[in-house]
Amino acid sequence: MSKPVSLRQTSICVVAADIFLPVVTAFVEHSSLAFGLGKPEALKMMLASEELFLHLCRVVIPKQGMIEVRCSCKGHIVQSDFSFPETRINMHAFNLTALPRSSGTDDLDDMRMILASRSVDHLNIRRKENQRIISLIKEKKYPKAVAKLENPHPITCRDFAIQSPLPDELKYFALLTARFYDQDDIPVFFQYPGMLVDMIDSGGYHAITARGPAGEIGGGLVWRLLTDNTVEVFGPFVMVDDDRSRTVCVSLIEACISRAGRTSAVVMICYPPESGQYTEYFEFLGRMNCYAITGALRQRSLWFRLMHEDMGSVVWTTPEMDDFLQHAYRRLFLAREIRHVADQGESRNAYSVFSTQIDRLRRQVTLDILWPGEDIEDNLMRHLDLFQKEGIRNIIFEIDAGIAWKSEIMPCLLKNGFQPILILPYAGTGDIIVFQLLHHPS
Repeated sequence: MSKPVSLRQTSICVVAADIFLPVVTAFVEHSSLAFGLGKPEALKMMLASEELFLHLCRVVIPKQGMIEVRCSCKGHIVQSDFSFPETRINMHAFNLTALPRSSGTDDLDDMRMILASRSVDHLNIRRKENQRIISLIKEKKYPKAVAKLENPHPITCRDFAIQSPLPDELKYFALLTARFYDQDDIPVFFQYPGMLVDMIDSGGYHAITARGPAGEIGGGLVWRLLTDNTVEVFGPFVMVDDDRSRTVCVSLIEACISRAGRTSAVVMICYPPESGQYTEYFEFLGRMNCYAITGALRQRSLWFRLMHEDMGSVVWTTPEMDDFLQHAYRRLFLAREIRHVADQGESRNAYSVFSTQIDRLRRQVTLDILWPGEDIEDNLMRHLDLFQKEGIRNIIFEIDAGIAWKSEIMPCLLKNGFQPILILPYAGTGDIIVFQLLHHPS
């Protein structure tokens, strides 16, 4: 029996040789356009793919192997994956702070990688079996919602049913939420209703609303399967009278728990607005300090619940983190085997790579380590200096403690102004440990 044809993914496989450059660039451009990227965004994806392919052909695996290029549509993003045989590659130029080295040919090689990384919105590097995969990710462009509701009043909504909203209802729900809640209390994608519709349509996200008999929307929430083991919930957000608010919230939460309970998820992590805390359904996970858009210091709370029995997992860390982790896991009643990583003299890459997700509207950045290297502390300082110059005050570093080499950066973070603030169970390969910059090390 033949496999079903996917309308959300295309792929080609070519020899690592310059002669195939036109094939690769045309493939990436036309796939990006077919998946919904606008012409300017598709051209940037093509440019990034061109520079990356040339670098792989001329520097990394010249005529020594095959390169598979896979383009896929994931709702609001288009992703191009370049898969090639495992080999050493200088990743320095993928950093946000990277500058070309002044050394002839090396300078040109760096410039190619810098152009590739700057032309896309996100970049990911990973290993899979004996292959290395570099992913170029470009977001579709959506118009920001222009709110036309002046001074909205709470809805009575005496009778309501929980349902999955249609696209137009979903966009109206996003508009309502933006009018009833501060921007700091709602996800960024609520400000782009078209993006939210595509996210739901892709199947990666799900939404439910409380709908009244006349079609009025009294509240809703959005959830997704973050990993095979973790559900992430945004909300609930309600727009009803105070005497009905609790009823609508509870109904939305119970419906979400029922639907998410049919998945493989062990844990549910919830991001409610600060006005909503439901201790009968969730355990307090922790909170982080955030500078709001206005500049005021606010706190954001996170909550969680176990969906199924926790069978435990391994956490890689360093001795400096033992007290924090042991206290946190005792409080959360999560079974974990804590193991220490240590430098045993093995060889290391010269350069490290950080990924950066920047929300300039909220002056927030989330960092992750994509590749380890000897220059990791200098690399961190370059990033922190850049964020300070740009006025970004909310700086988060997320470490996947299920991957041993990622945890090696923990002492460097502690030394340079970061503190662990909370744990997101099963949010990555293992638990995600969230660090927040409390003071700039300068």
